[in-house]
Amino acid sequence: MSPKVFSSKFMAAYCLVALSGCGLDAPESEPTARAEAVAQTQSELEYNPGSGWSLAWSDEFEGGSLNTANWTTLNSDFDPVTNNCNFGTGEIEYPRTQNVSVSGGKLIIKAERTAATSVSDTRCGAHQRTLFSGRLHTKGKVERRYGKLVASIKVPSGYGMWPAFWTLGSNVQSVGWPSSGEIDILEWHSNEPTWMKSANHWYNGGQADWGTGQSGGYNLADSFHTYEVEWTASTMVFRLDGRYAGTTFYHNETEFQQNHYIILNLAMGGNWYGYPAAGSIALTQGQPKTMEVEWVRWYQQGSTPPPPTGNTSVANASFESGMANWATWTPNGTAGAAFSETYNGAHSGAYHLTHWSNSPFETWTYQVKTGLANGNYKVRAWVRKGGNFAIARLQGKTSGSAAPVYTTLGTYGGWTLVETPTINVTTGYLEFGFHTQATTADGANFIHMDDVELVKL
Repeated sequence: MSPKVFSSKFMAAYCLVALSGCGLDAPESEPTARAEAVAQTQSELEYNPGSGWSLAWSDEFEGGSLNTANWTTLNSDFDPVTNNCNFGTGEIEYPRTQNVSVSGGKLIIKAERTAATSVSDTRCGAHQRTLFSGRLHTKGKVERRYGKLVASIKVPSGYGMWPAFWTLGSNVQSVGWPSSGEIDILEWHSNEPTWMKSANHWYNGGQADWGTGQSGGYNLADSFHTYEVEWTASTMVFRLDGRYAGTTFYHNETEFQQNHYIILNLAMGGNWYGYPAAGSIALTQGQPKTMEVEWVRWYQQGSTPPPPTGNTSVANASFESGMANWATWTPNGTAGAAFSETYNGAHSGAYHLTHWSNSPFETWTYQVKTGLANGNYKVRAWVRKGGNFAIARLQGKTSGSAAPVYTTLGTYGGWTLVETPTINVTTGYLEFGFHTQATTADGANFIHMDDVELVKL
């Protein structure tokens, strides 16, 4: 779903693939009757990942509301994850939270045409829009790497519909696109309705692209199908309804050796359709179309799912309990520069950590973890910062005397997600947190920190 060269879900028990199993004998010369019979008899799709695979995470979309522990919806044409307007593709819909709902055991993303409606975001300006839809992602909530990522999805038919099921690298905010990497599992185009299109994008001296696809020989629109990627450290295989889709992607790019997060959206128009006018999109006012998702599942190899990623290993990660579980070191008695507060609001919850003083200071606020599984980790946190600092770092150290692995914090007017480079833990020990130094007496020097995560890669 980013600017691209290549446009860019175990066989299910439903009638479209095997009419003989449904008691239907519609002749090949009656495709319309056949499709209608299929639609009437299709039930929720089953999926078997095969032996050796365990369900590590899923959302079955039960109940009457979206699980916000998994998903964030967008309510603007500005994407706070990738920091651009119209998502870099020129698509012409405006995402709204109200166009995303859960009912009947399904996630429903509604595309609709309305009378001209004024929408405004100071980052993208004010616009008159007639096309609205939905977009949601799992950034900062569900992030994993490798395994089988699969979903049961029904895409809507019609010119200009651009439904997608895809991922971005979790470091996109710090490295940008395409250096974050992108995995497009499903994209659908009305001109080739039988095709599941899949692609990968990364950085190799510039934008690098690889694409594949598979036609099932039947129109994918308006009925449920399974779309998946099987992702390892060296290959990706994309499948439609359990079938091998196109060619295997062989890779060793760092973009695909890290955690990714999931995106579901129903776009309209944009560069894939040659930038059509809003009036040409096949959507009638008062007759919305929907992209529906029965479930999304992430399987990992092995009989026991791996430990969860995220901030489960960080105590008091958002400073709601003050400085509990956090230690502070300072070389010159300025430890008072480290405290939790509510000034200007937190990224989430009520509190955040602040490094600030009217006097020069140096502070290292950190946690120590022992008994960690050896391997590669990253430290991630939400930060905003102003003023001048000689040292401003999010960092990790594998011993008290080890050189830190760190990322330098920039100046951020709003809350921004940052992360360290990869930290290799070999003795089970890691101390991580924030190291800052302001050498001048300036009350404008501040750093706010919140929602710290320790992520095992």
